[in-house]
Amino acid sequence: MYVYRIAKKECILELGGVGAGMFGGHWNPKGLNMVYTAGSIALASLEYMVHNYHLLHTTTVCLAKIKIRDTAPMFSYKFQDLPSGWNKQVSQQLATQAMGKEFLLKKEHYLLKVPSAVATQEYNVLLNPFHPLHKYTKVVEVIEPFAFDSRLLNLYEMS
Repeated sequence: MYVYRIAKKECILELGGVGAGMFGGHWNPKGLNMVYTAGSIALASLEYMVHNYHLLHTTTVCLAKIKIRDTAPMFSYKFQDLPSGWNKQVSQQLATQAMGKEFLLKKEHYLLKVPSAVATQEYNVLLNPFHPLHKYTKVVEVIEPFAFDSRLLNLYEMS
């Protein structure tokens, strides 16, 4: 299986989830590392733009294609499994962080497949850097720089 991640050039090969651990995220509390990836390049692009729009003109970013063992154990949440408003209300982030924390600490599954809060019919794949299979996960290709279509960048200038 392949998943995708867009990050600053200096962080593109880092698969320890350090950034997510430093700041916390939708699915992990601060202090607990998690690697956020997307199931497609398009979703990785959308996720990056939503969370990093302020960096689009100033930062060189790269796209990583990441290889995960096809037999890696995965746990999935569907949209209907999640608390009401999980993708809209910041107050619900504590609920998804608790779900992610439980996933990370159990180490039963390596992958957590969750709906994207940005495009709920698409899925992000979260990696547990504490799981024994993480050592087999590798970045197999880096596209440097990864460029967003200038028409997308113009949308931010108009707002």
